Amino acid sequence: MVRLDAETMAAPGAGMHLHDLDTRPHAIHLLTAEQLVSNGHAKDREIAERLRQLAELPLLRSLPMEHLVMLAEQSQTAHFASGDAVVRQGEPGDSLYLVVEGRVEVLARVEHDGLSTESAVASLFEGDAVGELSVLDGLPRSATCVAAVPTVCVRLDRDSLRAAMRRNWDLGEALLAVLAQRLRRADLLLAEHARDPLTGVSNRRALYELYERESRRAQRAARRSADHGDAAQEEELTPPLAVLFCDVDKFKTVNDTYGHHIGDEVLIAVARAMVTVGRATDHTARFGGDEFVMLLPEGGAYGADLVTSRLRDTFANHPPGPVPFSISIGSAVVDPVNPPTLDDLMRTADEEMYKDKQRQR
Repeated sequence: MVRLDAETMAAPGAGMHLHDLDTRPHAIHLLTAEQLVSNGHAKDREIAERLRQLAELPLLRSLPMEHLVMLAEQSQTAHFASGDAVVRQGEPGDSLYLVVEGRVEVLARVEHDGLSTESAVASLFEGDAVGELSVLDGLPRSATCVAAVPTVCVRLDRDSLRAAMRRNWDLGEALLAVLAQRLRRADLLLAEHARDPLTGVSNRRALYELYERESRRAQRAARRSADHGDAAQEEELTPPLAVLFCDVDKFKTVNDTYGHHIGDEVLIAVARAMVTVGRATDHTARFGGDEFVMLLPEGGAYGADLVTSRLRDTFANHPPGPVPFSISIGSAVVDPVNPPTLDDLMRTADEEMYKDKQRQR
């Protein structure tokens, strides 16, 4: 019979056996680093401390004891002061960092017209992974991650992590779940950045991307049709992409007379009306100021005229705004074989809209 004195009974992990850790590696934190060394699970105190840290991370909880020990031996503990870069955008993605203490901010750098800006897009806390995307695809880091407070991470090199994933599918599945979660958050963030904050419709940048996508889709369809020798039939069956351009008449007068808060409500009313009269496949965007654009995939001239008629009917019979106002509308149809740039197309639609203004005077 083994006799335990009071000090031993009070110690963390008292009463645990070596085989308990083999079946319950998540219970490692109940033992001290000295106990892990003395029972042979760690070569030294530094590895033992790392073993305790790794066993607490959700990403690694499914690993059996021997795999955790291997990772603890192959990894390093990294300490970062507040403001230190954990990883930098563009650097080789040769390692994964697991946050065991502290907080890390994810910064994304964007360059546009020679101007570079960097902003925080996410925060990572204890248990989160840093750099998993580069570890999986081998490409350079996609973002810079900076310690927001004094932070401790465990660093795993790419080869060791991938070997652990091959040994244990649960680890690979957990890492994929992390990526899926990040992608969902990124999708929400992208959708938010593509919106006009006042009206809720797409913003100008998103409009350019939508037009590029829709015009290329129409061009591919036209080329496929030409390759099969039935261009005339396809043209009859599939109308081309159409664009509507609309603005508020005398919008400056609305702002000067009623105030900018009423002007904002007018813009919101225009956006809602355009969304309402369009199809689910149409795209409405605020081009800037009081100007709005609708993309009508496969709308053609007939679709553009139909939507224009619906808009006119809405403003004539069911005025949507807080004060009386009117709009002018122009349209243009895209040549699917040689689609123009959106700017060129907008000039054509703008000319038609100007004619509409002249008719209303």
